[in-house]
Amino acid sequence: MNERSVTIAKIKRGIVIDHIPEGKAYRIIQVLGLNALARETGDIIAVGINFESPSMGKKDIIKVENLSLSRDMLNVVALIAPMATITRIENWEVIEKHKVEVPQSVGDVVQCPDRFCITNHEEVPGKFLVVGRHPLTLMCHYCETEFFGPLIRYKERG
Repeated sequence: MNERSVTIAKIKRGIVIDHIPEGKAYRIIQVLGLNALARETGDIIAVGINFESPSMGKKDIIKVENLSLSRDMLNVVALIAPMATITRIENWEVIEKHKVEVPQSVGDVVQCPDRFCITNHEEVPGKFLVVGRHPLTLMCHYCETEFFGPLIRYKERG
């Protein structure tokens, strides 16, 4: 069997998002607006796709220099990759590591799929209740539309 070893350079300060399901790293990068952030700051974003994982088979990983995640950003990661872990790095060392938790509700990070919903016609921030975790199912606070899977459309930043 051919043994492969791939490493992504260490970062001095920032975060590592690990245990992302295969193929979901780019979605997280888009929704969090990490490309625009990197262009603004000049910080490095390292993305690993299709890494071997004993627990997941294949996984993705993201490393971002000089970034801390807000509660909304953590919620987005948890919705897209509920098994992900977040590692905070300071001075090349792991300071904190924890699994993300799917929240009970989320704010204006998702778009309601009901074209008649007030959030799609007025300047009203979205609010959604998590009504199911497997599969992830959300319910709009305003129109009470429940939706899951491909109907969950994340608002992209940057």
